[in-house]
Amino acid sequence: MAEQEQTSKSRIWHKPASKWLLGIPLGGFVAFGLGAVALGTVNYVLHKTSETEFCYACHSHDAFIRPEYEASSHFINAAGVRAACADCHLPHDNWFELVWTKAVVSLDIVPELMGKIDTAEKYEAHRAELAESVWRQFKSDDSRFCRSCHSIAAMDLEAQGRTSARRHTQAEQRGETCIDCHYGIVHKEPENADQIMDAIDAELAGEGDAAE
Repeated sequence: MAEQEQTSKSRIWHKPASKWLLGIPLGGFVAFGLGAVALGTVNYVLHKTSETEFCYACHSHDAFIRPEYEASSHFINAAGVRAACADCHLPHDNWFELVWTKAVVSLDIVPELMGKIDTAEKYEAHRAELAESVWRQFKSDDSRFCRSCHSIAAMDLEAQGRTSARRHTQAEQRGETCIDCHYGIVHKEPENADQIMDAIDAELAGEGDAAE
């Protein structure tokens, strides 16, 4: 019995012929520890840089976006549910996509430092451009970020007003998406909002026809 136990142990562990070979498993443990620390650090940075207060670090966000957001129903409402910047503008279900998106949006610091929208006048001048960029994204991905919180299937339509219930039912039947109706609910609409949406619809419809 003792011989069998000894044989079993010898299969699991063999004393290295050289003490330097001990560095192989030791190096593996060190690499694993460093990897865990690095991953934890990345996740911490991603979390902290996704907070709304971090977004306010940019002058344009603090001066022009904060007042609009804090006056909206996404900031304060009867249900007490608050949607932060990251809820509407960052992916939530794919870690790699989140990292990629964070890397891309970090380039926004360039126009910020160049003073592209550092005054109210400049911000208003670029409002339509900024809105179109976001609305185009929401249209193309079926308002994916909206749907991470809102789902027509989960709505109690009988508890809604008649018009809202009818519009949500029709939207589901017609394959419409959230941004088709719900734009300008957090950020102030540009004056030509309807024209922007019509142009996006026409462009996407043209791409769909071409694909067919």
